[in-house]
Amino acid sequence: MYSRKIEDVPEKLVVNHKPVFGTFKGHPQRLDIRGIFKPYGLFPLPTFITNLRIKSRLTFSFDTGEYIGTVRFIDAKIAGFAEVVFWNKATNQRFAYHALTGPRRRFIPHNLEKASTACYKKKRYTKISWDRKKNKFSVMFNLKGDSVRPSANGTFTADFNSAEFCESTCCCPYPTRRRANASYTATLPIQGTVILTYPNGETKDLQTMKGNSLFVLSRIYMKFYSTGEFVSCTGSINGKNISFKISSEIEGAVCTDKINRNVLLYDGKVTPLPPVRITHPEGIKEKWVIQDTENMVDLTFTPLSVNLNKINAFLAKAAYYTVYGTFEGSIMTADGEKISFKSLSGLSENYLIRL
Repeated sequence: MYSRKIEDVPEKLVVNHKPVFGTFKGHPQRLDIRGIFKPYGLFPLPTFITNLRIKSRLTFSFDTGEYIGTVRFIDAKIAGFAEVVFWNKATNQRFAYHALTGPRRRFIPHNLEKASTACYKKKRYTKISWDRKKNKFSVMFNLKGDSVRPSANGTFTADFNSAEFCESTCCCPYPTRRRANASYTATLPIQGTVILTYPNGETKDLQTMKGNSLFVLSRIYMKFYSTGEFVSCTGSINGKNISFKISSEIEGAVCTDKINRNVLLYDGKVTPLPPVRITHPEGIKEKWVIQDTENMVDLTFTPLSVNLNKINAFLAKAAYYTVYGTFEGSIMTADGEKISFKSLSGLSENYLIRL
């Protein structure tokens, strides 16, 4: 069976201008990959120029049983993007809100101990913050509706001291060892409230919802043209919390057997997963197949609703598909436990970025 060594986390992910690759326990104080020497080959670009090629992304995904969704921040240096999208699982009704921001010195923080990131636009206020010393993690949004969408007010909180809290850090080549893709992944039980106010004045107040969440912060040296896709889940099976994030294998990437971003967080334990292939021969809106060659991951994902966002800002162009659906199949832990399920709610994403 596939296995990957989980090492002690280094103080820094870049040492002497070289990335420190590996899968690590816990988290470093800062998720920072700036300063790598010649990440784009022989081009003699100054470090401050290559640092501008680093794209940062922060995602909080949640499943409360009644609702599933994601809060996302993307920092492409020349522009920022914030989005909140969630679905009513009983009706598949989608609620989507997004905002495009101009250049900011730092939209997504490096500090994993205490920090916050926010979109301060009046109609799209969204904030994620954390403070490990106080054991607090919080998400807030205040989103103005229109003639079609309701206004949405929401707050989620979590505790880093929870027995079900689980985390992992990975730094892998992207796609060669000259460049790095660093990601931090954690799962936390959550509780919160969402209030929906419809254009006719009707209010739906969802008090004290409880569920599970998946928090991911990543930084990557971008290619000028990038595509990719991944699937993720955060929920509960047999009374145990389960979260996973599985990305498609990057074409031309090196050392994917030894280092990749795929991870399963189950019952407070971390299981590194092997490289996988994600296919959907009949299109994004039809069934996805997620499989590896080690018999650890054998899943299908059936889409129920699709959210598409296209971004054209300055020289940047991007298209993001966020898909809500259900998983069926099995996934195996490092201890050899096979977890089988049907109709497990989750999300997938397909993206294209030219930057």
